[in-house]
Amino acid sequence: MNAAKTCLLCVLAILSTTACGDDETVDDGARPVTDLNGVPYAATCEGDEDCGGEPDSCCTGGKCSDEGWCSPRCESDQDCPEGFFCIDHDGTRCFSECQDDRDCPTDFICEEKSDHLTCRFKD
Repeated sequence: MNAAKTCLLCVLAILSTTACGDDETVDDGARPVTDLNGVPYAATCEGDEDCGGEPDSCCTGGKCSDEGWCSPRCESDQDCPEGFFCIDHDGTRCFSECQDDRDCPTDFICEEKSDHLTCRFKD
């Protein structure tokens, strides 16, 4: 019986240390990039070639950020990958969805636009 209790205590000790783990959530402020058909939606870009080459797909300035954001033009949410919405921005573009600011990359905020919450640059 003592051996069984000892074994049980060892198992409980192991489980309790693995269950605790690292509770710290690391938010590195990275952009939530989604690749669809060779287009890295929400990636940093300097020009359209960084966004799969589609014309006017690298959005710069305003709510896209000065450093550029791969945000191709769209006509509806169905034109965007899962987790993105077609948002009115100097025409319409795909922006990543969010629930609050913590879901967005550094220097972006979660705000409502076109009836959706999306990550948009703090301008």
